[in-house]
Amino acid sequence: MKQFLSLLLAALMLLSLAACGEKRPLPDASEQDTAQTDTPSKATSLGVLSASPALSGALEEIAAAYRDETGVTLRVTSEAGETYRASLQTALAKPADTPALFALTGADDFDAVKALCTDLTGTSLASFLSDKSLALTDGGKLKAIPVDVTAWGLLYNEDVTDRYFTLKDKKTSYASMDEITDFEKLKALAEDMAAHKKALGIEAVFSDLPLRADATGWLKHASAPAVYSDVRDADGPVATAVRGLRDFAFSLGNKLRDAADLLFGNMPSSRDRLDTVSEADAQAEFAAGKTAFLYTNSDSYRALQKTEGNVLKKDKLRFLPLYLGADGEDADGLTVQTKRYLAVNENATDAEKQAAVDFLEWLFSSDTGKRMVKENLDFTAPFSTFGENERPEDPLRRDALRYLSKDGVSSVPDLSDAYPGGTLHTDVSGGLLAYTRGEKDWDDFVADVKAMWHRATE
Repeated sequence: MKQFLSLLLAALMLLSLAACGEKRPLPDASEQDTAQTDTPSKATSLGVLSASPALSGALEEIAAAYRDETGVTLRVTSEAGETYRASLQTALAKPADTPALFALTGADDFDAVKALCTDLTGTSLASFLSDKSLALTDGGKLKAIPVDVTAWGLLYNEDVTDRYFTLKDKKTSYASMDEITDFEKLKALAEDMAAHKKALGIEAVFSDLPLRADATGWLKHASAPAVYSDVRDADGPVATAVRGLRDFAFSLGNKLRDAADLLFGNMPSSRDRLDTVSEADAQAEFAAGKTAFLYTNSDSYRALQKTEGNVLKKDKLRFLPLYLGADGEDADGLTVQTKRYLAVNENATDAEKQAAVDFLEWLFSSDTGKRMVKENLDFTAPFSTFGENERPEDPLRRDALRYLSKDGVSSVPDLSDAYPGGTLHTDVSGGLLAYTRGEKDWDDFVADVKAMWHRATE
């Protein structure tokens, strides 16, 4: 019996050894496909279409840094701005090698390709935005991310406003510019500051707003809050809604008259001479400390700094929205012009789409990416991920970003490229000049604006 058990044990050991040496068959093709589908490979190369050939060098440096950190290669192509929209449409229509990530220069580009823009609503990238109203949407879906902005508003000199708040005989109860949140409050402040010009050391409250034919560029941006009142509830880009207006209601009409009287009545130049002053004159007034407010943009610091007689202190410059009396304007911020957007190609593979989002999240949230946005691209990037030491050194751009992050406030979209006819602001400035001179009453001015708008859209 013992001999039988020994033989049986030996046989089992031989079978076991034979099994260990046996080759197993490879899974069939269907099993391989299932495995690959469950764990898709990540894209290691990402096509990018840029609208800024001037940034090619900076983009190459960013691509090298991203490749070093992640192993993903960026294949960047830059097209000239003048023909960019046609180049973009051609690139996105190609059956292969289309860019997974592409730039948009504004609402017109977006309108042309919005069906090919991926919905980014639920991404971390979207949550980084300081003001989500700046993004371009379609049907409630966030489809293009703003990455570089310029803000317009009333720049004020805190040296002057701080002096006002310490006056013992001031008529308002305001103790801070943070309390100025609509036109009525701005009006009360400005009129009392005008009454105390000598004590404040200024010649006028507001710098000149030129109405000379070659100096009315400011009006395109300053008029945005007035036009915005009629299209603020539109779905999608507001600029597109403006282009769709056959007739402009001008619902802010009479309220705007009060704003015009306040501004044009409290400037260094008299109302009948605003066609003789330039934007450089207005900058010089403010830089010399002769006025408390200047309507300007966040890219104007260098010009102010170079102005002869400049007395401005870098840490005393702040922005305030241009309040015109619109309903609910206490929730309106600065007028913001977005110079660049980025979108992800809906026709890219899932792996490429994810790679595009991963790159953008790296660019706008990692230490390396944020440093390169600031130093290489020189963008004013509207993202909450940037700390104080990661924002631009320029005080106007830095303060514009501060305002974009303000709770309960949404930016007013810039509409400078949306007005029909292209020269409407020039025509409007002529009527405004006639009003300031007393040659035309306000009702006639409003009627003329409506008529000009209608003719321009015929």
